[in-house]
Amino acid sequence: MRIKAVESRARLAIGLFFIGILSTVGLGLVSYLKTSRELSDQVSTQTRLQAALLSSVLAQEKGDISSSVIVEALKRHGVTAAVAVFRSDGGLVARGSTLADDPRPELLSPRLLLPALLQGSTGPESPAQNPLEQTRLRSESGLDIAESWVGRSRVLVLARNVEAVPLPAVFYVLTYQVLGLALGLGLVVVIVRWLLRPYKRMVEAAHGSPVHGTAGLSESEFVVETFQALIAQLQAKEKELAELHSIERRRAERSERFSERLIASIPSGLVVVNSSGIVTSTNLHATEIFGMAARSSQQRATGDLQPVSIEFRVFFKHAPRMISLIQECLSESVSFRREEVDITLPDGRTRHLGFSISPITDPLHNVEGALCLITDITEVIELRERMKLQENLANLGEMAAGLAHEFKNSLATIHGYVQLLDPDSGGDGWAPARNAQDAILNEARLLTDLVTDFLNFARPQQPALVDTDLRSVLEDAAEEIRPQLLESGIELRLGGAFTNLPGDEAMLRRAFSNLLRNAAEAIDPNSDIKLVEISGSIDPEPDSRYAHIRISDTGAGIRAENLQRVFIPFFTTKSRGYGIGLALVQKILVAHGGGVSIEKSDETGTVFHCRLPLSAISSVKRIPQGVS
Repeated sequence: MRIKAVESRARLAIGLFFIGILSTVGLGLVSYLKTSRELSDQVSTQTRLQAALLSSVLAQEKGDISSSVIVEALKRHGVTAAVAVFRSDGGLVARGSTLADDPRPELLSPRLLLPALLQGSTGPESPAQNPLEQTRLRSESGLDIAESWVGRSRVLVLARNVEAVPLPAVFYVLTYQVLGLALGLGLVVVIVRWLLRPYKRMVEAAHGSPVHGTAGLSESEFVVETFQALIAQLQAKEKELAELHSIERRRAERSERFSERLIASIPSGLVVVNSSGIVTSTNLHATEIFGMAARSSQQRATGDLQPVSIEFRVFFKHAPRMISLIQECLSESVSFRREEVDITLPDGRTRHLGFSISPITDPLHNVEGALCLITDITEVIELRERMKLQENLANLGEMAAGLAHEFKNSLATIHGYVQLLDPDSGGDGWAPARNAQDAILNEARLLTDLVTDFLNFARPQQPALVDTDLRSVLEDAAEEIRPQLLESGIELRLGGAFTNLPGDEAMLRRAFSNLLRNAAEAIDPNSDIKLVEISGSIDPEPDSRYAHIRISDTGAGIRAENLQRVFIPFFTTKSRGYGIGLALVQKILVAHGGGVSIEKSDETGTVFHCRLPLSAISSVKRIPQGVS
């Protein structure tokens, strides 16, 4: 369709609309005039009815008609009008009014019935005749005036204000309708121009487009073909833009994942708490530190920073001090730096944590949350304690070494002199002397072993590390005490995961032999279950750092008050022991960069937990392979 045809049809529509508006205005005006005439007729009929009513009422008055009687009749019947009663000779009988302004007296005269009075005419011949038919009506000076017979010889004149619609209202309505017609026509013109504007722009754009349709086409076909070509170009550009957007989105996602993995890979725990006290995200180290096993496995599988939704008091339930500090940080925007706290996990392990807490604020310094950075400093604390223990042991060794050396010299002298005695030369009388000699030699040997072990404990010894098969060392230590186990009827079990690690084979064999001997001696000979078990394990990847050896027995356990004293030199609860074995075990394992502790001890037995590093620490000398 061409634009000119569209404009012609638009003009035709406007003409039809104009004719419709005029018809509507004409019909409205005719209806208005008809309604006004009907209203005027109703008002006139009401005036005649009121006059006939008052005539009937006053005709029934037995006495003289006075102004008060007329006013009372008007008020009783709710009529607002002025009334005058005349005699047959035209004289005024009485007059009454309930109007605010009384009409002039000349208006209240029986002009229509007065000629009949003067000619001697009378009113209705019988009461049965309808009074309304004897009532005459006229309008004058804005009043409706009705005349009616009162009885047979008097006339009532009633005047009331005209309440018809004033004629100027017709012109107001017509004026408004004309204005409405003009506004409607203007609105139609604007709408048509507005509707045609896009089409005009399309035609103009089609003519000015760098892409043109085939020549010789109609205007509409030219526009359609041109815009189809443009749409094809836009679709190609849209596809190219979508590819660019996809590339940018993937790049943003990679950047976001890299940032999350970077935070998740921080070797410290990271916990974010919002202003409502809900933990919103954590990394792998934080969940592992606080024993969230399920979340740790999920994060280890994905490697991402995991969103969570858990109340911070539940997450930090093992660290009450951290709960109070986080609450203070959220409420007062206070930072805490390099704080330390000890926590006990559900499995009974105690961890030493260092942490910092900082508030997260918006540009207006309103607190939006708290950031917690947590570091497990358990190994640092243990290393500090080991170094302190090594220093104390070294000082003790230097002090005791001289004394032990002197004891050993004296024991050697006593042993020599006793051997010089020959109890066989005296015959049977020397039997008591022989027994005394044997007892002295036995005690001398015991004191010599004691002094030797004490020197081994007190003398500073640096382990010579070589690649050591831990399983082989444990088997050799078990073989060393096997006769004692067979004699006592104790079963020995060895199982678990073992590996090669840097160590001094002789020192480790001596340490594990002492632990196995101590476990065997702790079992009651009369016990029904006699078992010593060695189990090995290795830290899981990727943070594999230690090999763990647990030696358990089925003895009666160690009393609670002695648990902290068993590694003190010369402390023992045995009748023939001298209390240097466990102290020597601790010294050997600490020298290797590991440690030993009592993991469990009750009436079912005791478990000693030994820990050895999988790689040599910097403070321990390593001997190359093939060098002894």
